[in-house]
Amino acid sequence: MDHFIFIVFDDPHVVGVLDFLAEALNGRRWRTPPHLTIQGPFSEKPTAGDIQSIKDRLNDDALLIANPGIFKTRLGSAVYLRVESPNLKKVWNKPDFPIEKYGFNPHLTLYDGPNIKRVISAHNFLKKNRIELICRNYSVIPYVSKQMDLFPAKGADGDTNAVQKLITLGKVSSSFRAAFMQAISSE
Repeated sequence: MDHFIFIVFDDPHVVGVLDFLAEALNGRRWRTPPHLTIQGPFSEKPTAGDIQSIKDRLNDDALLIANPGIFKTRLGSAVYLRVESPNLKKVWNKPDFPIEKYGFNPHLTLYDGPNIKRVISAHNFLKKNRIELICRNYSVIPYVSKQMDLFPAKGADGDTNAVQKLITLGKVSSSFRAAFMQAISSE
C-alpha cells in the first residue's frame, strides 16, 4: 500500500471558500477535506515521530493559498491554487515528483477534468480577482491509499459565509460569487 502525509486545512473560513470554489467547479463538494499532499508515496507507514518532525519543521507556519495555475492531467486539465509557506520546502518529499525534474509547486487542485474551457475561465477569474487565503489552523496526518477510513472522517466544516466575509472585508467584489459562477458557466 502507498503511504502519504497530508496537510489538512482545518480553518472553517479557508475551507468555506475552497468548498465554494470546488463545488462550483465540480458540481459537488469534495469527498475528503481539502488537503495538500506533502510526502509520499512510501511503502512504509510514517511513524508518530515522522509526523511530529514535520510539525516541528513547519514551525507553525501560516500557509498562503493563492496564485492560480493550470496543468495538464490524465483526465484533461486542472486548475489549482498554490500553497506557500517559509518552511514547506523543508518537509516536501514526493518521490514520484522530484523537485529536480518537476520543480517545487505545492498546490491544491480545485478541478481536474476534461473541460478545458472551465479550467481556463476559472484560472483567469481567480487570477484577476486575486483570491488569497491565509491558513494558520491545519493538521499534519498520515494517509494510506485505498483506506479512506484512515482519512479524517470529517474535516473542518466550511464556513458557508466565508465568501461573504471576503466581500465584507473588501477582499473581493460584491459580485464575486455570481461572477465566478458566470465565468465558469460560459463555455
